[in-house]
Amino acid sequence: MNFDIDCLRSFALVAETMSFSRAAENVCRSQSTVSQQINKLEEQLKTRLLVRRKGRVLKLTPDGSKLLQFAQRILQLNDEAYSSMADDALTGFVRLGVPLDFFGRNFTTWLAGFKTMHPMVALEVESNQSENLMKRCERGEFDLAFFKQEAGAKRGTVALREQLVWATARNYVPSLERSLPLILFPEGCAYRRFAIATLQDRKLSNHISFVSPSFECLKTAVVEGLGITVLARALVSEPMRVVGHRIGLPPLPPVELVYMFGQKSSSRVVIELAHYLTDRLTEAAPAVMESAA
Repeated sequence: MNFDIDCLRSFALVAETMSFSRAAENVCRSQSTVSQQINKLEEQLKTRLLVRRKGRVLKLTPDGSKLLQFAQRILQLNDEAYSSMADDALTGFVRLGVPLDFFGRNFTTWLAGFKTMHPMVALEVESNQSENLMKRCERGEFDLAFFKQEAGAKRGTVALREQLVWATARNYVPSLERSLPLILFPEGCAYRRFAIATLQDRKLSNHISFVSPSFECLKTAVVEGLGITVLARALVSEPMRVVGHRIGLPPLPPVELVYMFGQKSSSRVVIELAHYLTDRLTEAAPAVMESAA
């Protein structure tokens, strides 16, 4: 019995993302094709690999977890063998710095996609505040760093322009009659700097109610109604909502998400990674900017 490499690759991506649609995007196939590939493996092994309900993947079965370990090893060897035989194989080591909010995007899935295409590339990834990322990249501590800055700052190469918005829980309505409780990333974050500066310009009373370097922790604090935060519009999803001028909050400025190469780090592999992540960011950006509620 021989396993189909394409089927194993699709299975591994479904297992990683818990989504047929996201796996299909990664392998450039239709969702139905990926589903058929999983069915083929299940028929071949005469066992269920996934627990599904109404088309959604809930978890791997014990046999699915077992197969995944072998599939990952098989795919790694396959990709390494192919890359080592290719004249234009991309190889190298990249120290990558990214903002804390990247983990509110599909960042880990994007990295997995890059590793699938270029298995001989090693990555070391660190998330931090934008100000720290910029300074450390200038010192050569990163080969490539993404960070946020005010529009027109002219540092680095602009990957994406985003609109900042105020965000709260669905049923939370901030009152401008009292001090606004702010939920923010630690100092050095561009979102934090713009939020506080905007409120100070309008002389609106505020205080820090929750600080975390984790996007998921920050989001949970917002959803639980502990206060209001500032995020790029693309990062606001249910059960958070955008709030704005209708309740009297001042408008926020747009920001630029830029990337910068470290000293002597503009090698082919670093440039390829910068372009790849820029493409993913652009594809994931909202097609039309929604007006704040």
